[in-house]
Amino acid sequence: AVVSTQSTGVTASHNPPEDNGLKVVEPQGEMLLPRWERYSTQLSNTDSASLVEAVKELSEEVEVPVTSSRGKIIIGRDTRESGPDIVAAVTAGAENLQCKVHNIGVCTTPQLHWIVKQTNISKPNTLQDYYQTFAESFMGLYGKSDIKPSIKVDCANGVGAHSLRTLAPLLSDHIDISICNDGSTGRLNENCGADFVKLMQNAPQGVEYSENEHCYTIDGDADRSLFFYSQDHKFHMLDGDKIATLFAGFLNTLIHEAELNLSLGVVQTAYANGSSTSYLHTKGIPVVCVPTGVKHLHKRAEDFDVGVYFEANGHGTVLFSDGALEMINFRAARETRKIQKSAVTRLLAFTKLINTAVGDAITNILVIETILKLCKLSPQSWNNMYTDLPYRQLKINIRDRDIIKTTDAERKISSPSGMQEKIDALVSDFSSARCFVRPSGTENCVRVHAECATQREADTLAMSVGSMVFDFTEALNSHL
Repeated sequence: AVVSTQSTGVTASHNPPEDNGLKVVEPQGEMLLPRWERYSTQLSNTDSASLVEAVKELSEEVEVPVTSSRGKIIIGRDTRESGPDIVAAVTAGAENLQCKVHNIGVCTTPQLHWIVKQTNISKPNTLQDYYQTFAESFMGLYGKSDIKPSIKVDCANGVGAHSLRTLAPLLSDHIDISICNDGSTGRLNENCGADFVKLMQNAPQGVEYSENEHCYTIDGDADRSLFFYSQDHKFHMLDGDKIATLFAGFLNTLIHEAELNLSLGVVQTAYANGSSTSYLHTKGIPVVCVPTGVKHLHKRAEDFDVGVYFEANGHGTVLFSDGALEMINFRAARETRKIQKSAVTRLLAFTKLINTAVGDAITNILVIETILKLCKLSPQSWNNMYTDLPYRQLKINIRDRDIIKTTDAERKISSPSGMQEKIDALVSDFSSARCFVRPSGTENCVRVHAECATQREADTLAMSVGSMVFDFTEALNSHL
């Protein structure tokens, strides 16, 4: 029988306010398991008249009788106008399958993930517990400063503002948080939010900031965060790659100072800037590449004692194995040597400040601020750890994206024959260059990503590869 607690988040993340959808959370706080994605797609595309029969067929296929369901479903939603109606529909469906439903109301997606995980391990699991847990963890690790710092957070006119309004007062003795784009006037995700800032490479509207001020932008459901600042009146953005290297470097130092035998690794996708990968290699930190998608990053990060994963868009977190947590707790309680004691104590505090269930924009902001303070890093010194290679991304519309198949974590074309060789030939004409092409998961298009030593070369390479891909696929289509 199904007895665990799962959840459904009603949100459309960084999409326009008219859109809405569902995010399903598994019992340990992870995203929907890949094998269930097919079933979800089937059910969502089934008309109402056939739905009951489709559920019965699914029940038989997965060998879970509908009548055995006694599970619990936690439902949360963001601030979209259509949210309450969808919550009502989800509730009716779950209760019809004899599930208990607990509606926690407006919350961020990461909060929902955390609550589900906490519920299934029988630990404090309310929204108030979330705020209290991470506030106490932040204050314990961050400590107090002679001058209280302040930060600004662009909340994309979304649910992140709702959560920060509750959390900020709890942290007010240690840090001032100014909430921008709180939804009181602007539209959700319009000219603001992490997706806008990453795409436009510019500051969000509705945020006034001064030189070297610490600023963040999060997305509509608060599971992505990016850092930005101004230097000499020029906008600078630090994305998920920069955050991953900051976290990994901090953790690597603590693990070595504490003399812990723990494996640390960083998981990236093909979109990670090549300079970030090279930087991590110079620090002796293993890096692995997986196909695009948080589900792939999260799973691979579990192979390390301490696994750091981030997408360039700012979605990511840090995972600790059960063995790592046991070792850290054991050493923190018994270590007496000064340097080692300080390092393992900070490491233990870090495990409590990061939301290990899923990428969490709000807790990641707290982690970033803590690392910058403890390591005495300015935005410039963090940004100058390495210099991103210039890149260009293009979207090429084609008639059938299924023509193109990839391998090597989406970095190479396996089909059609001859296309990868043409890409390699084009790349060889440029210095410090790489380029890959991958089909979209939802649209009839492919995405081209090119990196080179200069922006002009990156633009040229991307256009050349994009033109070649279009001509190549059109020629194939003409013979079908």
